[in-house]
Amino acid sequence: MNADGPGHYRKDRLTGHDHPGLSEEEVLARGGWHPRYARILAAVSDGDFGFAVIDGNGDGAELEAEAWTWDNGTWHGASSSGAGALSDLGPLRTGGQIGGACFAYGAAPSRRQSVTISFEGRLHDIPVGPAGVWAFIKVRTNPADYEPPALRTR
Repeated sequence: MNADGPGHYRKDRLTGHDHPGLSEEEVLARGGWHPRYARILAAVSDGDFGFAVIDGNGDGAELEAEAWTWDNGTWHGASSSGAGALSDLGPLRTGGQIGGACFAYGAAPSRRQSVTISFEGRLHDIPVGPAGVWAFIKVRTNPADYEPPALRTR
């Protein structure tokens, strides 16, 4: 579900070298989550910034929203915030920003395989995971534009 995903690479902003996108495996390994219980509902990245939605106990009772950064050759968790229960997750939460990247996430209507996000005048088709959760992150191309990502209805 990663826009960069395993096998896809981005340029490190400091070294100029390619690096892998944030993966579900990386979130589990570096985020301190127990792989027996935690479910990564969404993991996405753009450039040196990533975002993940995690069900820490695997029961949907309490989700975590985590921002990630690429630094010194690896992904690092930058911030984490409780996101409530999976059953209470609405169609759009604009999570905020990390560095120059904006992120959002939500629960898609049943049986949707993707949602469309409008950001900086462009439309982005975002895949929905098996639990019905989607996530979006994009580095701003225009720092003066403060419009958050918006969910487009079809």
